[in-house]
Amino acid sequence: MLSLVGHAVAVNPDARLRREARLRGWEIRDFRTGRKAAKIAIPAAMGTGMVIGAVAATAAIRRRQRG
Repeated sequence: MLSLVGHAVAVNPDARLRREARLRGWEIRDFRTGRKAAKIAIPAAMGTGMVIGAVAATAAIRRRQRG
């Protein structure tokens, strides 16, 4: 249906429509900023938490070995 209009714009596309829009050179507009932020922020926060936990655990183990 989008290929029939003069200026195709994929709005809030799912994965399949986003892929098709890229292949056809259509403009893509995604207004779901909360969802996009969650996709980035949650994994980043988990990774940061894991690194901080590993550093804290390593420091605690080293302190026990010395003392």
